Order: sequence, then C-alpha cells, then structure tokens
Amino acid sequence: MIRLILLTLLLHSCNRTIEPNYSRELNLNEQFVQEQFDSELVDIELSDNTSFAMLQNIKATGVPILLLHGRGLYPNEPLVMNPIREGLESEYNIFSIQLPVLEKGATYYEYQKIFSYSDERISRALEKIYSEYGKVIVVAHSCGAHMLSSYLASQEGRYLESVVLLGAGAVDKDQTAIFFDYSSVDFRLLNIYGEFDHNSVLEHNDYLVSLKSNNITNQMVNNADHYYRDQNESLLLILKKWLISR
Repeated sequence: MIRLILLTLLLHSCNRTIEPNYSRELNLNEQFVQEQFDSELVDIELSDNTSFAMLQNIKATGVPILLLHGRGLYPNEPLVMNPIREGLESEYNIFSIQLPVLEKGATYYEYQKIFSYSDERISRALEKIYSEYGKVIVVAHSCGAHMLSSYLASQEGRYLESVVLLGAGAVDKDQTAIFFDYSSVDFRLLNIYGEFDHNSVLEHNDYLVSLKSNNITNQMVNNADHYYRDQNESLLLILKKWLISR
C-alpha cells in the first residue's frame, strides 16, 4: 500500500537537529576537483557564510539543466551524474551542485534531518542560474530527488521549467519514503526508474501513475538497476527524447 506523507507536515515543522558532515564534503570536493577537466568550478555562498561548490559547463544555448546527485556523492560522480553531463553538454548548459552529505552509512531518515540545508543550496543555485538564463530544468537522482521534493515543499516550483526524477523514492530497508504531492505543481515531470530498481522506487512510480496527471510521464529503463549500470545510453536516449518534446 502506498503511504503518502506530505513534506510540509514533517520536514518544515522541524528545527535543524544535525549538521552536514563538512569535513567529508571537503574530501569529496577534493576528489571531484581532481576528476573534472572541462568544467568550471564556482563557489556559491550561503546565509551562514559557508559555501558550496557548483560545476558548470557553459557551451550551448539550450535551457540550463541543474543536476542533483544521490546520497553521499558529489557533482560529477561517475555512475549517473557524469554520464548525463557528458551526454547533454553539447546541447544544454549543465550545472551540478554539491549537496550536503553525512557520514558513510547514514540512512534516509538521518538525511531527512539535513533537508533544510539542501533546500537552501538548491534555492541559491536555482536563483543564480535563473538570473542568467531564465527557468531551469532539474534532473535529480535518488536522495537528490528527495532533497528536490523538500525544496518544492517550501518554494512551490519557483524557477523550474520542468523536472526529471531518476530513481526517486529510494530509502533504506524498513524505512518509509516521503512522497511529495506532485499533483499540486504545474510543470512537466519525467519520472525514470530502472527495471531492477529498489522496491521503494517502484512504489514511488506506482504513486505517480496513480495521480493520472497529464503533466507526468513515467518511463522504465530496461535491464537497469538504481544506478543505470551499463544502461547509460538507454537512460540518455529517454532523457533526450523527452527534453526535445517538452
């Protein structure tokens, strides 16, 4: 049975109870700086005088795309974010931000407690991109999709032209995902999931199907797991086709 819990009831009534692991984030930043060769790295300041990193590939004239990575990862992680960036950068200006992370092994429930931090990062990134290019397309994978949902609960889709969810709804065993009420938004949504994705992701897809919204498209990637291993080309084909038709 699908369990729907509105984010506004659970997340934004809570104070920040823990902080992101900034030392781990610094280590991740050092790693992806060494790995990136053709992207520009910029720092975006936050209200508490800290900052976070954003990679940007500004080569094209298409609508800008903001990438949100999965749990505990970094902007150009090799399984999902980097293949998408490389596959789209000739047609779209691509941006990818460092989302807040916790220690290795932290659960979905623990990450819920730092969603207010990701809210601000997503908001600041979107504000910056929007001020230069206009409305933005967001592509969010796994926990990045949860963080996007949290942002949407507070900002109601401001700055967004359309959204792509990848493996949305992923949680740990015996934990329950929070499903954002996408029936309340007016932008177009593409929900992509793997044939062999997590059960919670498949349940999230069932929820989106149940909304029967003309704005929502659900698409399965055959023979794909949660990270689309060996199926990046199939993922990109679906993504490109939808972007052209949007």
